[in-house]
Amino acid sequence: MSLTNASIVTAPSGIAATGGSALAFASMGQAGSNSLLLAASADTDLRLRRTIQVTAKLPAVSVAAPNGYTQARSTMVFKKPKLLANGKITINTVRVEVAYDVESSAADVQELIDVGAQLLCDADFTPTHKTLALT
Repeated sequence: MSLTNASIVTAPSGIAATGGSALAFASMGQAGSNSLLLAASADTDLRLRRTIQVTAKLPAVSVAAPNGYTQARSTMVFKKPKLLANGKITINTVRVEVAYDVESSAADVQELIDVGAQLLCDADFTPTHKTLALT
C-alpha cells in the first residue's frame, strides 16, 4: 500500500513493540512546569545522551473554547543526539502529542493513542518518515 491508500486498524486489541532490547530511562527531575525530563541510563557521554521530555497540560477555563475549557494535552519528545562525521552534533527528534477535549471518554483517548502509534509504525506511513515521500 502507499500513503495515498493508507489504512489503520480501528479499535485494536493492543499495539505493542516486540523484539529488541529494553532501554531504561531515569528521571533527571523537573524540566519546567508540569514537565519531566528522562535520560537513558546507559548513555555515559552526556553530549550524546538520549532523552525524553514529558509534558502534561491540564485543561483550563477559556471563554474562547467550545465548551469553556482548553484541551488536555500530553506531549512526549524523544531526542537522540548524533555525532556527525565533521565532529558536530545534531539532534534527531520524535514528537508525540495527544490532545483531547475534557468531555472525551477514556475510549476516545485510547483511540487517539492507538492511531498515533500506527502513524509512527504502520507500513503505510513508514516510507514517508524515512524518505519524505508523499505517495
